[in-house]
Amino acid sequence: MKLNEKFMALTSAVMIAVSATACSSSDSGNNSSSESSQSPSQTENTFTISADSIAETLGAGWNYGNTLEANSGGHPSETVWGNPEASQEMINAVADAGFSTVRVPVSYLDYIDDNNGYKVDESWLNRVQEVVDYCYNRELNVIINVHGDGYNSINGGWLLCNGDNQDYIKEKYAALWQQIADKFATYDEHLIFESMNEEFNGDFGDPVREQYENINAYNQIFIDTVRASGENNTHRWLMFPGWNTNIDFTVGDYGFQLPTDDNNTAGENRMIVSVHCYDPWDYCGEEKKKTFLWGERGQQIVEINKANPKNLASWGDEEFLEGQMKKLKENFIDKGVHVVIGEFGCIDKTLANAGIPNQIAENRAYYDGYLAGIAATYGITPVYWDNGYNGQYGFGLFTRATAEQSQPEIIQAIVNAVKNKDPKAGLETRIKSYDDSAGRAEKLDEVHAYLGIQTEIYTFRNSYSDGAYGHDSEWFNTLIKWEDTDGDNKDDIVDTGAVFEDASIKDDGTYTVGVSGYDFSGESETLNMLFISTDFKFSNAIVIKDVVLSVDGKDIPVKNPIIAEDNSGNMYIELINKYNEAAPAIEYDMPKDSLKITFTIEGVSNILK
Repeated sequence: MKLNEKFMALTSAVMIAVSATACSSSDSGNNSSSESSQSPSQTENTFTISADSIAETLGAGWNYGNTLEANSGGHPSETVWGNPEASQEMINAVADAGFSTVRVPVSYLDYIDDNNGYKVDESWLNRVQEVVDYCYNRELNVIINVHGDGYNSINGGWLLCNGDNQDYIKEKYAALWQQIADKFATYDEHLIFESMNEEFNGDFGDPVREQYENINAYNQIFIDTVRASGENNTHRWLMFPGWNTNIDFTVGDYGFQLPTDDNNTAGENRMIVSVHCYDPWDYCGEEKKKTFLWGERGQQIVEINKANPKNLASWGDEEFLEGQMKKLKENFIDKGVHVVIGEFGCIDKTLANAGIPNQIAENRAYYDGYLAGIAATYGITPVYWDNGYNGQYGFGLFTRATAEQSQPEIIQAIVNAVKNKDPKAGLETRIKSYDDSAGRAEKLDEVHAYLGIQTEIYTFRNSYSDGAYGHDSEWFNTLIKWEDTDGDNKDDIVDTGAVFEDASIKDDGTYTVGVSGYDFSGESETLNMLFISTDFKFSNAIVIKDVVLSVDGKDIPVKNPIIAEDNSGNMYIELINKYNEAAPAIEYDMPKDSLKITFTIEGVSNILK
């Protein structure tokens, strides 16, 4: 998956970065959760996977995404994109869930010393080995690759098919794979090497043939280098992509060539073509479009739940996906070359319609199960893309911090679909995590609603995003702004002196939240965001209506506020959000003294004692 989409899916859609915000990063040296430095499978060196059994052996796969390939400014760091370090506990959870294969994306970037024979930092190679061993400890198959080094979009990307100095690139690439191959030469065939990730020139148009030839050359260098390193690498399964891992650009007449594998000692094929599938993209990955229904299950939701048919994906249905799998089978499987869909999945759009969150989540499980099942039906291995982020637009199936399943229904759909070669395994999935009892887990004496606001100059209350908003967060009782008060272009936090009015809710009725005592019109012409956050769980049993915005005493009825679930699972009412095209369009003047939001709430008894 391309880097910017991976990163954006990790963060909230409404989160914005400003110059005053700094991200801390930590390098990943050793991780004490490893059970052993060498597992039985690795030290015995006898396990092999035949060409006839490769699909069954690999089974359903899972990506340990946004971890070892994460980087900041070209420096790999496991935690810099918000995930915890990889752990044995997380791998245990993946194995217990029924996955048989783990793909571990790895970036090297500035850990490669160009001035020292392209030597890779030994501590980083040791860390990669440690994570591989986590998988061996559970007898899982594991795929490692060279991931972010091939991105045009990051600082330090060097494995570029459109790069000017191809001699340098190829020399460095061979040196890198020589070191990886030597590091793992004694590991048995549980370990698969993947040459690179989404290698292309950064342009999503048709491939450039001259640059495609460079990709073919990289794959050949990869094969030749690994085979020449000896020991188990002479018969290891090796995996490689075409242009941007795109199915059509790999099977069509665009320039892809299978590398030769003359030094393979297995006596049979040991090559795997790698592709990715996020089709249809407007359903699987696009955040701005209101496409949150897909395929047969989506059509059911339109017919039974009266959802808007405009929210149904207009292309890329079951027939299309099966057609893609047929192409891969005819071009590779039938010719003795295995295929792995190294990444697939769709982002969480459960909150796109507050009236049918269960059904949207069920549709997601159906899609993921269908893709996995139809791939398995054609002898292809599917590997789900998990970026570790749970919440709106996330790909997460597990909560990384606790190593627990966050999306058990999707996991079950994928695993069962592959095991039984049943694309419809997830069609009958029913999810109750958002039903009318969702807010009743903890009964309260009262609940609260809070105003959230942000201007175009980043005057805001306690957070840049609704996802981090809450009464326990910093600056909750303060409207602040950034200002260069000392003349050296350093942003300082300034308390504007404004006063907030929040609501304590003990019964059904009409309530008001607001802010007063600050002239917003003096420095800003518009609001970036205006919303109400709460400290109670989102539930269909709660009804929010009659929302009215009052600016300096002038009332403005808000016809279609977004009522959804925030990143903490709480009720969230959005009036203005310049980053969300679905937010209502409201005409207003910037307040000179006060801004209030009045709303009526019904169903409070469902969440109170």
